Amino acid sequence: MNAAHPTPESPDSNYQQALSAYLERGGEALLARAYELGRDALAGGRSIPDLVGLHSRALRAIAAAADGRRDPGSLIDSATTFLAEMLSPFEMTHRGYRDSLVAWRHINETLEQEIRRIAHALHDDSGQLLVSVHLQLAQVAREVPAAGPKIEECQKLLDQAEQQLRHLSHELRPIDDLGWLAAIEFLAAAVSRRTRIPVDVRSSVTQRLPAAVETALYRVVQEALTNAVRHAHATRIRIEIDQERDCLRCLIGDDGLGFEVESGVGRGGLGLRGMRERLSALGGSLHIVSAPGHGAEIRIQLPVGG
Repeated sequence: MNAAHPTPESPDSNYQQALSAYLERGGEALLARAYELGRDALAGGRSIPDLVGLHSRALRAIAAAADGRRDPGSLIDSATTFLAEMLSPFEMTHRGYRDSLVAWRHINETLEQEIRRIAHALHDDSGQLLVSVHLQLAQVAREVPAAGPKIEECQKLLDQAEQQLRHLSHELRPIDDLGWLAAIEFLAAAVSRRTRIPVDVRSSVTQRLPAAVETALYRVVQEALTNAVRHAHATRIRIEIDQERDCLRCLIGDDGLGFEVESGVGRGGLGLRGMRERLSALGGSLHIVSAPGHGAEIRIQLPVGG
Protein backbone atom coordinates (compact mmCIF):
# COMPACT_ATOMS: atom_id res chain seq x y z
CA MET A 1 0.00 0.00 0.00
CA ASN A 2 1.30 3.47 -0.84
CA ALA A 3 1.53 5.50 2.36
CA ALA A 4 0.77 8.74 0.51
CA HIS A 5 -2.45 7.36 -0.94
CA PRO A 6 -4.06 5.06 1.63
CA THR A 7 -6.99 2.97 0.49
CA PRO A 8 -10.48 3.83 1.83
CA GLU A 9 -11.30 2.29 5.22
CA SER A 10 -7.66 1.26 5.79
CA PRO A 11 -6.10 2.09 9.20
CA ASP A 12 -3.95 4.68 7.46
CA SER A 13 -6.99 6.28 5.86
CA ASN A 14 -9.05 6.33 9.05
CA TYR A 15 -6.20 7.78 11.05
CA GLN A 16 -5.30 10.36 8.40
CA GLN A 17 -8.92 11.53 8.23
CA ALA A 18 -9.21 11.81 12.01
CA LEU A 19 -5.88 13.61 12.34
CA SER A 20 -6.70 15.97 9.47
CA ALA A 21 -10.07 16.85 11.03
CA TYR A 22 -8.44 17.60 14.37
CA LEU A 23 -5.72 19.74 12.79
CA GLU A 24 -8.35 21.75 10.94
CA ARG A 25 -10.95 22.23 13.65
CA GLY A 26 -9.48 21.05 16.98
CA GLY A 27 -11.81 20.42 19.91
CA GLU A 28 -12.28 17.74 22.55
CA ALA A 29 -14.69 15.69 20.47
CA LEU A 30 -12.15 15.17 17.68
CA LEU A 31 -9.40 14.56 20.26
CA ALA A 32 -11.59 11.85 21.80
CA ARG A 33 -11.50 10.16 18.39
CA ALA A 34 -7.73 9.77 18.85
CA TYR A 35 -8.32 7.93 22.12
CA GLU A 36 -10.82 5.61 20.41
CA LEU A 37 -8.34 4.84 17.64
CA GLY A 38 -5.68 4.07 20.24
CA ARG A 39 -8.02 1.80 22.17
CA ASP A 40 -8.94 -0.09 18.98
CA ALA A 41 -5.25 -0.42 18.09
CA LEU A 42 -4.47 -1.81 21.54
CA ALA A 43 -7.31 -4.33 21.28
CA GLY A 44 -6.07 -5.30 17.82
CA GLY A 45 -2.59 -6.05 19.09
CA ARG A 46 -0.84 -3.22 17.27
CA SER A 47 2.46 -1.98 18.66
CA ILE A 48 3.53 1.56 19.53
CA PRO A 49 6.15 1.58 16.72
CA ASP A 50 3.35 0.64 14.29
CA LEU A 51 1.28 3.58 15.46
CA VAL A 52 4.17 6.03 15.35
CA GLY A 53 4.78 4.95 11.76
CA LEU A 54 1.08 5.37 11.02
CA HIS A 55 1.15 8.85 12.50
CA SER A 56 4.29 9.79 10.57
CA ARG A 57 2.78 8.73 7.23
CA ALA A 58 -0.45 10.57 7.90
CA LEU A 59 1.31 13.75 8.99
CA ARG A 60 3.58 13.74 5.95
CA ALA A 61 0.57 13.37 3.65
CA ILE A 62 -1.32 16.16 5.42
CA ALA A 63 1.71 18.48 5.37
CA ALA A 64 2.24 17.81 1.67
CA ALA A 65 -1.40 18.61 0.92
CA ALA A 66 -1.16 21.83 2.95
CA ASP A 67 1.64 22.94 0.60
CA GLY A 68 3.09 25.39 3.09
CA ARG A 69 -0.22 27.13 3.87
CA ARG A 70 0.02 26.19 7.56
CA ASP A 71 2.66 27.05 10.11
CA PRO A 72 4.83 23.90 10.46
CA GLY A 73 5.38 24.46 14.19
CA SER A 74 1.68 24.76 14.93
CA LEU A 75 0.94 21.72 12.75
CA ILE A 76 3.50 19.58 14.56
CA ASP A 77 2.34 20.71 18.03
CA SER A 78 -1.30 19.86 17.28
CA ALA A 79 -0.35 16.56 15.66
CA THR A 80 1.77 15.66 18.72
CA THR A 81 -1.21 16.31 20.99
CA PHE A 82 -3.33 14.00 18.83
CA LEU A 83 -0.64 11.29 18.88
CA ALA A 84 -0.25 11.54 22.66
CA GLU A 85 -3.99 11.09 23.10
CA MET A 86 -3.99 8.06 20.79
CA LEU A 87 -1.19 6.46 22.81
CA SER A 88 -2.84 7.15 26.18
CA PRO A 89 -4.61 3.72 26.28
CA PHE A 90 -1.16 2.11 26.00
CA GLU A 91 0.10 4.29 28.87
CA MET A 92 -2.89 3.32 31.02
CA THR A 93 -2.32 -0.35 30.25
CA HIS A 94 1.36 -0.02 31.10
CA ARG A 95 0.51 1.62 34.43
CA GLY A 96 -1.98 -1.14 35.19
CA TYR A 97 0.63 -3.78 34.37
CA ARG A 98 3.20 -2.01 36.53
CA ASP A 99 0.73 -1.79 39.41
CA SER A 100 -0.10 -5.47 39.04
CA LEU A 101 3.61 -6.34 39.27
CA VAL A 102 3.90 -4.31 42.47
CA ALA A 103 0.85 -6.13 43.86
CA TRP A 104 2.24 -9.51 42.82
CA ARG A 105 5.58 -8.71 44.46
CA HIS A 106 3.73 -7.81 47.65
CA ILE A 107 1.78 -11.10 47.50
CA ASN A 108 5.01 -13.07 47.07
CA GLU A 109 6.61 -11.25 50.00
CA THR A 110 3.54 -11.94 52.16
CA LEU A 111 3.58 -15.63 51.20
CA GLU A 112 7.27 -15.91 52.02
CA GLN A 113 6.69 -14.26 55.40
CA GLU A 114 3.92 -16.77 56.10
CA ILE A 115 6.16 -19.66 55.03
CA ARG A 116 8.88 -18.34 57.34
CA ARG A 117 6.37 -18.13 60.21
CA ILE A 118 5.23 -21.72 59.61
CA ALA A 119 8.83 -22.93 59.38
CA HIS A 120 9.68 -21.29 62.69
CA ALA A 121 6.52 -22.68 64.29
CA LEU A 122 7.45 -26.19 63.13
CA HIS A 123 10.97 -25.84 64.44
CA ASP A 124 10.45 -23.92 67.69
CA ASP A 125 6.86 -24.37 68.91
CA SER A 126 6.50 -28.01 67.89
CA GLY A 127 9.97 -28.74 69.23
CA GLN A 128 9.02 -27.35 72.63
CA LEU A 129 5.86 -29.46 72.70
CA LEU A 130 7.84 -32.60 71.88
CA VAL A 131 10.30 -31.81 74.67
CA SER A 132 7.36 -31.51 77.06
CA VAL A 133 6.04 -34.91 75.94
CA HIS A 134 9.50 -36.43 76.42
CA LEU A 135 9.59 -35.07 79.99
CA GLN A 136 6.13 -36.40 80.75
CA LEU A 137 7.02 -39.84 79.39
CA ALA A 138 10.18 -39.86 81.50
CA GLN A 139 8.07 -39.05 84.56
CA VAL A 140 5.65 -41.90 83.73
CA ALA A 141 8.61 -44.29 83.29
CA ARG A 142 9.83 -43.45 86.78
CA GLU A 143 6.38 -43.89 88.30
CA VAL A 144 5.43 -47.03 86.35
CA PRO A 145 8.62 -49.05 85.74
CA ALA A 146 6.68 -51.83 83.98
CA ALA A 147 5.74 -49.41 81.22
CA GLY A 148 9.40 -48.71 80.43
CA PRO A 149 9.68 -50.70 77.17
CA LYS A 150 6.53 -49.14 75.71
CA ILE A 151 7.58 -45.68 76.78
CA GLU A 152 10.98 -46.22 75.13
CA GLU A 153 9.21 -47.11 71.87
CA CYS A 154 7.11 -43.94 72.16
CA GLN A 155 10.24 -41.88 72.73
CA LYS A 156 11.84 -43.31 69.60
CA LEU A 157 8.75 -42.37 67.60
CA LEU A 158 8.87 -38.89 69.08
CA ASP A 159 12.51 -38.60 68.04
CA GLN A 160 11.55 -39.56 64.49
CA ALA A 161 8.72 -37.02 64.50
CA GLU A 162 11.08 -34.33 65.79
CA GLN A 163 13.60 -35.15 63.08
CA GLN A 164 10.89 -35.00 60.40
CA LEU A 165 9.63 -31.64 61.68
CA ARG A 166 13.16 -30.26 61.56
CA HIS A 167 13.51 -31.52 58.00
CA LEU A 168 10.19 -29.96 56.93
CA SER A 169 11.11 -26.66 58.57
CA HIS A 170 14.44 -26.69 56.79
CA GLU A 171 12.83 -27.44 53.40
CA LEU A 172 10.34 -24.60 53.79
CA ARG A 173 13.01 -21.89 54.20
CA PRO A 174 16.44 -23.39 53.45
CA ILE A 175 17.82 -20.05 52.23
CA ASP A 176 17.63 -18.68 55.77
CA ASP A 177 19.92 -21.42 57.05
CA LEU A 178 22.14 -22.22 54.08
CA GLY A 179 22.19 -19.32 51.62
CA TRP A 180 20.69 -19.51 48.13
CA LEU A 181 23.28 -21.69 46.36
CA ALA A 182 23.59 -24.27 49.12
CA ALA A 183 19.79 -24.30 49.37
CA ILE A 184 19.48 -25.13 45.66
CA GLU A 185 22.15 -27.82 46.03
CA PHE A 186 20.28 -29.21 49.06
CA LEU A 187 17.04 -29.19 47.04
CA ALA A 188 18.71 -30.95 44.10
CA ALA A 189 20.17 -33.60 46.39
CA ALA A 190 16.78 -34.18 48.05
CA VAL A 191 15.05 -34.55 44.67
CA SER A 192 17.77 -36.90 43.46
CA ARG A 193 17.54 -38.97 46.64
CA ARG A 194 13.74 -39.31 46.36
CA THR A 195 13.55 -40.00 42.62
CA ARG A 196 16.97 -41.56 41.88
CA ILE A 197 17.34 -39.04 39.05
CA PRO A 198 20.78 -37.37 38.99
CA VAL A 199 20.46 -33.59 39.40
CA ASP A 200 23.66 -31.71 38.62
CA VAL A 201 24.15 -28.15 39.91
CA ARG A 202 26.84 -25.88 38.48
CA SER A 203 27.20 -22.21 39.35
CA SER A 204 29.88 -19.64 38.64
CA VAL A 205 28.06 -17.32 41.06
CA THR A 206 28.74 -17.76 44.76
CA GLN A 207 28.09 -14.38 46.34
CA ARG A 208 24.85 -13.48 48.08
CA LEU A 209 22.17 -11.84 45.96
CA PRO A 210 19.34 -9.44 46.82
CA ALA A 211 16.92 -11.29 49.10
CA ALA A 212 14.00 -11.06 46.65
CA VAL A 213 16.18 -12.43 43.83
CA GLU A 214 17.39 -15.34 45.97
CA THR A 215 13.83 -16.28 46.91
CA ALA A 216 12.49 -15.99 43.34
CA LEU A 217 15.37 -18.04 41.94
CA TYR A 218 14.94 -20.77 44.54
CA ARG A 219 11.16 -21.00 44.09
CA VAL A 220 11.36 -21.11 40.29
CA VAL A 221 14.07 -23.79 40.38
CA GLN A 222 11.93 -25.72 42.87
CA GLU A 223 8.91 -25.56 40.55
CA ALA A 224 10.99 -26.47 37.49
CA LEU A 225 12.44 -29.52 39.25
CA THR A 226 8.96 -30.61 40.27
CA ASN A 227 7.82 -30.34 36.64
CA ALA A 228 10.80 -32.32 35.37
CA VAL A 229 10.19 -35.11 37.87
CA ARG A 230 6.41 -35.30 37.46
CA HIS A 231 5.97 -34.76 33.74
CA ALA A 232 9.23 -35.13 31.83
CA HIS A 233 10.22 -38.70 32.81
CA ALA A 234 13.80 -37.46 32.70
CA THR A 235 16.87 -39.58 33.46
CA ARG A 236 19.08 -36.56 34.17
CA ILE A 237 18.48 -32.94 35.16
CA ARG A 238 20.97 -30.10 35.18
CA ILE A 239 20.95 -26.65 36.74
CA GLU A 240 23.40 -24.04 35.47
CA ILE A 241 23.72 -20.56 36.99
CA ASP A 242 25.87 -17.74 35.64
CA GLN A 243 25.99 -13.98 35.82
CA GLU A 244 26.67 -11.57 32.99
CA ARG A 245 27.15 -8.04 34.27
CA ASP A 246 23.97 -7.21 36.19
CA CYS A 247 21.93 -10.13 34.84
CA LEU A 248 21.68 -13.51 36.55
CA ARG A 249 21.04 -16.40 34.17
CA CYS A 250 19.77 -19.81 35.21
CA LEU A 251 19.06 -22.85 33.05
CA ILE A 252 17.13 -25.91 34.24
CA GLY A 253 17.35 -28.62 31.60
CA ASP A 254 16.26 -32.25 31.36
CA ASP A 255 16.53 -35.08 28.86
CA GLY A 256 12.88 -36.09 29.20
CA LEU A 257 9.91 -36.33 26.88
CA GLY A 258 9.75 -32.65 25.97
CA PHE A 259 6.59 -30.94 24.74
CA GLU A 260 5.19 -28.46 22.24
CA VAL A 261 6.06 -25.13 23.84
CA GLU A 262 3.22 -23.11 22.31
CA SER A 263 0.48 -25.52 23.38
CA GLY A 264 2.05 -26.12 26.81
CA VAL A 265 2.37 -22.43 27.57
CA GLY A 266 -1.05 -21.68 26.07
CA ARG A 267 -2.71 -24.08 28.50
CA GLY A 268 -0.96 -22.31 31.36
CA GLY A 269 0.18 -25.66 32.73
CA LEU A 270 3.41 -26.74 34.40
CA GLY A 271 3.16 -23.83 36.84
CA LEU A 272 4.56 -21.58 34.11
CA ARG A 273 2.22 -18.70 34.77
CA GLY A 274 3.20 -18.45 38.42
CA MET A 275 6.87 -18.77 37.56
CA ARG A 276 6.66 -16.01 34.95
CA GLU A 277 4.69 -13.70 37.22
CA ARG A 278 7.14 -14.20 40.07
CA LEU A 279 10.05 -13.32 37.76
CA SER A 280 8.23 -10.44 36.04
CA ALA A 281 7.58 -8.83 39.41
CA LEU A 282 11.35 -8.41 39.70
CA GLY A 283 11.93 -7.40 36.08
CA GLY A 284 13.00 -10.92 35.10
CA SER A 285 11.91 -13.25 32.33
CA LEU A 286 11.45 -16.92 31.54
CA HIS A 287 11.97 -18.62 28.17
CA ILE A 288 11.27 -22.26 27.32
CA VAL A 289 13.03 -24.37 24.70
CA SER A 290 11.53 -27.80 24.09
CA ALA A 291 10.20 -30.20 21.50
CA PRO A 292 8.61 -33.65 21.78
CA GLY A 293 11.31 -36.24 22.34
CA HIS A 294 14.08 -33.68 22.87
CA GLY A 295 13.84 -32.74 26.53
CA ALA A 296 13.22 -29.22 27.79
CA GLU A 297 15.13 -26.19 28.99
CA ILE A 298 13.76 -23.41 31.16
CA ARG A 299 15.94 -20.31 30.84
CA ILE A 300 15.63 -17.64 33.50
CA GLN A 301 17.00 -14.10 33.56
CA LEU A 302 16.90 -11.87 36.64
CA PRO A 303 18.41 -8.42 37.14
CA VAL A 304 20.57 -8.30 40.26
CA GLY A 305 21.55 -4.62 40.32
CA GLY A 306 24.96 -3.01 40.27
